[in-house]
Parts: sequence; C-alpha cells; structure tokens
Amino acid sequence: GIWEPHSRIQNCINDAVRINNDYQREARRMKVIQSQLCSDQRAVLCELQEVVEHSVFSEINPLHLPEVLALIGQCHGQGELFCALSSSIMSLFSTVNVEKCIQRERDYHLAQVAEFKAKVEEHNTKAAELEAKLVLIKQAAQGNDRNDDNIEQHRNKRCRK
Repeated sequence: GIWEPHSRIQNCINDAVRINNDYQREARRMKVIQSQLCSDQRAVLCELQEVVEHSVFSEINPLHLPEVLALIGQCHGQGELFCALSSSIMSLFSTVNVEKCIQRERDYHLAQVAEFKAKVEEHNTKAAELEAKLVLIKQAAQGNDRNDDNIEQHRNKRCRK
C-alpha cells in the first residue's frame, strides 16, 4: 500500500547503515559496490527515487572498467558480471588500440617463425652430420671390399706360382 515505498526506502537506509557498521573504513566504497554495481539494487533505488534507470557504466572512465567489472564479479557473481559486461562492452572496445593489438599479434607470429627457422636449421645440421657419418661408413665398407679383393688377388697369385 501507501507505506510500501517508505518501507523500501527504510530498507535501503538500513542497508547503508549496516554497511557503515560492517566496513567502517571502506564504507563509501562498499556502498557503491553494493548499491550501484548491482543492477537489481540500482533498479530499486532508481524506482524509489523516481529516476529513469540508466547504465552507470557510461559514467565510468573506460580505462577503469576492467577493475570495476572485476569488483562486480567478485562481489555479485557471474550473472551480475554478465549484465555489466553486456552494458559496457562498447566502452571496453573503445579502449582497445586495434593497431597495437595487430602489431603484437604479428610480432608474436614473426617470433614463432624465427623460432621454427632456428629449429629447422638445427635439424638440417644434425641431418648433415648423420649423412657425413653414413658416407664414411660406406667408404670404409668399400675400402674393406677393396682390401678383401686385394687379399684375394694376392692369394690367387701365390696359388699360381
């Protein structure tokens, strides 16, 4: 009835007093976190004050939004964080330096290419060393075959005499 808005206002005042008592040093901060960073609570306060609800995020410097969003996630959970993100996503994008992001991504891929080229060179060097060893083994085997042939020829000469 007629006392409903008054009791709701009294509840909000009681919440503020409770926060003052619970968080003496950080009371102002906690009141903002509890009342303004919670969409349901903000809606209640706007309704009680007969103010058209608007997004509080439009008033926050976009560079501070990540910290504010982290507070919302810590204090009010994922559902509230999702609401806050959906309300502030365009402001967050406005802080992104797209050119710098692309340059960083390019630099990352160039570093990967350099790393892979170094690995390829390492593997090519190892393969060349192994190939050289195989050539030596083949040459040694051919040398042994020649020595065997020479020994055989020498035996044959002795036998003829």
